[in-house]
Amino acid sequence: MPRSGTVYFFDFVAMLFGFKKVEPLFTGGVPVPPEWDPYKIDETYLSLKEGEVLCAHYPLSEKLSAVIKQEDLLCIYLYRDPRDVAVSAALYIKHVLTHHPLHSFFQGISEDDAITFILTGGIIGCEEDEKYIVHEGMRYFCKMAQEWLAQKHVVAIRYEELMPDPVTTLINALGKANVDVEAQAIQKVAEQLTFNGLSGGRTPGQEQKSSHFRKGITGDYVNYFSVTHKAVSKLMIGGFLIEQSYESDLLW
Repeated sequence: MPRSGTVYFFDFVAMLFGFKKVEPLFTGGVPVPPEWDPYKIDETYLSLKEGEVLCAHYPLSEKLSAVIKQEDLLCIYLYRDPRDVAVSAALYIKHVLTHHPLHSFFQGISEDDAITFILTGGIIGCEEDEKYIVHEGMRYFCKMAQEWLAQKHVVAIRYEELMPDPVTTLINALGKANVDVEAQAIQKVAEQLTFNGLSGGRTPGQEQKSSHFRKGITGDYVNYFSVTHKAVSKLMIGGFLIEQSYESDLLW
């Protein structure tokens, strides 16, 4: 799931196993409107070699489903409270991610409205020619997460468990895939990849909106959510929040 510590975890896995990092090549090129997600048409994973690790935000396709079933491949899905994802994504797209199709649109609206858009989705016109893109909001990413989490070949890791205790979280998660890793090895990597080091000296909770590592805490959505954000979250992703035990009902 985007904005769930994937860049941090990409480095973590590469260092832990001594893997070479592979970035998505976006083999499908630029999506044709109304599509906007380049990961839908990227197939970099088909050329992944032994000793390499790829980090991407792929929807689960038929081709990818076949790949993740290979016995010599370890597939990990990292996810997070989608309310935190919505806040993080809205601010990152607005302030940093200039190549994102929503960046120009977000430049003309408030942070509050950008968060609302990420939660609900919408249709916006393209700057070039008379075309538009359809963005499904957090429902798109939660549906994607549900499909990944339902795969028995996938190791699921929750951001809220990984960050405070990477040793226990990874030993338990990787153990389910029969991958044994020593606690000392995990702790060594964790000590090298601190928020302080990655953010240029800031402590968790100290915000810098122009940084990929904006704040480094969980539950930050409460500092941004309005009553409207809460209402639309319950409608759009309330079921996912309950399903994944982020909430017990819709009365939060």
